[in-house]
Amino acid sequence: MNIAICDDNTAFLQDFTIQIEHICRLKGWQVTCKTFSSSHALLTSDLSRVELLFLDIKMPGTDGITAAQKLRSSFPNLLIVFVTAFLEYATEGYEVGAFRYLLKQKLTTTLRPCLEAAHEKLLSASGAIYVQLEGTQKEILLQNIVYLEGTSHRKVILHLTSPEPLECAGKLSDFENFLSPKGFLRLQKSYLANMNHILTIRGYQAILDGYGPLKVSERQYSEICRKFLKWKGLRPVR
Repeated sequence: MNIAICDDNTAFLQDFTIQIEHICRLKGWQVTCKTFSSSHALLTSDLSRVELLFLDIKMPGTDGITAAQKLRSSFPNLLIVFVTAFLEYATEGYEVGAFRYLLKQKLTTTLRPCLEAAHEKLLSASGAIYVQLEGTQKEILLQNIVYLEGTSHRKVILHLTSPEPLECAGKLSDFENFLSPKGFLRLQKSYLANMNHILTIRGYQAILDGYGPLKVSERQYSEICRKFLKWKGLRPVR
C-alpha cells in the first residue's frame, strides 16, 4: 500500500508511522509511507500514487476537512481516514467521503482493523488477491489466473499464465465467493475458471487459451453456458 500521513504534531507523526509499518510488516504487506507535517505540504505534493491517507483534522492554516474537500476533486478514489482527538468533527468527516474515523486515544485497538479493511478494499479494487503460500502471502493479479483447481486437502492450485502453477491454502468455495463477481465461472466441483481465458464452451468442455480443455458439469451445463454467454455478451466491443 502507498500511504500518506498528515499531522502537524511531528512526534505523533513519527510514532504513528512506526505503528503502521509494524502492523503491515506483521501482515506481510509491502508499504510505503509519506509523511507531511502540514496540509499545505500535503496539498502541494504529488499524491498520484497514494492510495490511503491518514489525515488530522485540527491543523493550523487549512484544516483536514478543507484539505480533504480539495483532494476529492483530483483523487476521487483516495481512501481518507481522519485521525483526531475530537469526536465533534465526525459528521463533517463523513460528508467528504471519509473511509474511517479514528480517535487518537483508541489507536491501539482501532488502527489494525482499519488497515485490514483498507487493504481488503484496495485489493478488491486493484484486481488482485493475496494467497497463503507456506507461511507467506503473495499477491496474484486476477488477469494472470487462468483457472483454479480445488483439491481434497484444503489446498487450491492456481494455474497461471506463467509456466509454474502455485499451490495455496484454502477451499475453492472461498475463492468462488470472492471471484465470481469478477468474471470467474465455476465449471464443476474442482474448477473455477477466469472467463477472460475461456475461448469457448462446447461438448461439455471449456476450451482455455494456453491450457487443455476442462470438463464442465453435465448437470449444470446449460446454466454454465448461459452465464458464459451472458458475460461474453456484456463485454465491450473492441
